[in-house]
Formats: sequence, C-alpha cells, structure tokens
Amino acid sequence: MISGKRDKLRGDLVIFDLDGTLIDSSRDIAWSANMVLYSMGYDRLDMEVIKESIGWGVKNLLEKLMPEETPESIDAARLKFLAFYGGHLVVETTIYPGVVEIMEYLKAGGRKMAIVTNKPHALSVAILDELRLSRYFSAVLGGDSLPNRKPHPEPVMKVLSLLGVAPSASVIVGDSPVDCEAGRSARVGTVGVTYGFRGREELEGAGCDFIIDSILELKGCVD
Repeated sequence: MISGKRDKLRGDLVIFDLDGTLIDSSRDIAWSANMVLYSMGYDRLDMEVIKESIGWGVKNLLEKLMPEETPESIDAARLKFLAFYGGHLVVETTIYPGVVEIMEYLKAGGRKMAIVTNKPHALSVAILDELRLSRYFSAVLGGDSLPNRKPHPEPVMKVLSLLGVAPSASVIVGDSPVDCEAGRSARVGTVGVTYGFRGREELEGAGCDFIIDSILELKGCVD
C-alpha cells in the first residue's frame, strides 16, 4: 500500500539505500556481529536485536551492541567485524522481491540510478557484483566514500553532482529515517520502504514523502 502526502515525485535520478532496501543482509551482518561479540567475551545476540541497530555504519552498530567499550576497543572490534563480514557477505543475503523488476522498469524508462549506503564502499560493490546488481547503477557511494555519511546530505548531494541531476528531479528510497533525513536535507524527494529494518512507524516519524510496502509500488509514486 502506498501512503503519501503529495503528488508523484519526479525521478530522473533514483538513489537507493542498500541494506534493508534492495537486499536483506540482516543474517550475514548479525552473524558477523555475533562473531565479534563472542571473540570479545560477550554472549551472542538474537538477530532481531542486532537488526535494530543496522543502518548507521559498522562503528555505530558495534557501539550500540557494546556500549561500555572504549573508543579504542570499538575501533579494534570494527576491524574484526570487517574481517568476518568480508568473508561472509552473501552467505544468507538475498535480493528483496521485486527489486530486479523495478530496476528493469526504471532502466527502460531512461532513469539514472545510484546507491548511497552507510556500508563500506568496497563491501557494497562486492555485494552488488556478487548479486549481479551492479549493472544498474551509475554511482555507488559507501559510508567511507566521503567525510560525512547519511543522515548528512553530503553523499546525496555528491551523487547529484556526479550524475548532473537537479534535486527537484531526484528521489531517494530507503528503509530508515537516516535516508529520509539525508534526502530532505539535500532537497530531494523521499520514499520509505516498510519491509526493511526499521518499519512504518519510524518512517512516518521521519516525514517521508511516500511510504510503500513493496518496492514495486515505487511505480505509483515516481514520475
């Protein structure tokens, strides 16, 4: 079901979040986080608990899971996580239903597409390559591509500049308030997806222009 507060958005450029939007990577991320927790003497956590903290980058995830650890310890844990996750990227990661269909639809309509994620760039590219999604995107920015990451608007604005598209003709699609906040700050249209890691309530609170339950519903809110 589509819910929105305005007419259709102009989408000459459609920017996508990755985790929780195009792919369900929660199991592989949770496995890697639990490997880090176990290596540091913590009990393993349920996937749903870990899932609630995904979306702000690796360091933030580990800070939320181990709030009593020092910054130095978190830095060391981050390196462990990247090592574990780098060898476990697509073991249980899947593409959400309808994603390939909407990519083909947008491509056929002459739209430009890009990825802006808080996941490290190299890992993002490796996953896109492995899942054969890379061919759809003209630009991919990760959480380490620029000085700032979402919810800061810098990565969204960088993609607009790289691809030569005005904010008024661009849309960002994501499952988290950080996507909506980054989009609003960059003055692009915002679409939240409820099937990802956050849910409808958080997206409504973030003030997305449209909220959709299936990625295929993007057809109904983007011109």
